[in-house]
Amino acid sequence: MPSTPAVKIIVYDAPTVGSSSCACGCGHHDHHHESVDPLETVNLEFQTQALAMTLEAAFPGRVKVEYINVFQDPRGPRLPQTALLASLAYPTPLVYINGQGRFAGALPAERIREEVGKILAGK
Repeated sequence: MPSTPAVKIIVYDAPTVGSSSCACGCGHHDHHHESVDPLETVNLEFQTQALAMTLEAAFPGRVKVEYINVFQDPRGPRLPQTALLASLAYPTPLVYINGQGRFAGALPAERIREEVGKILAGK
């Protein structure tokens, strides 16, 4: 087994500060609760932790997953992903796999697991 993970995933997030004025905490101002995606309300950092556990179970010791809030992380101002997110060219989050941007706007766990599987099979 390699001493360092073969696949590194970084999730770059730029959460909107104080976006929720709704008493339910969902972040939607003019909404109908029926149309709200339940996963939207789950903190992206927790989703990233769940992804890390899923990938560790599937590929023990071969994947490292990191969450970076570009507003809070000291590296944030120097990251090119911060500029991308600030430009609104891509929706948050940005998901990078081995240094390459792969997904934007969601954290598609199953698709990420498939990508990791392909990368590891090719090594």
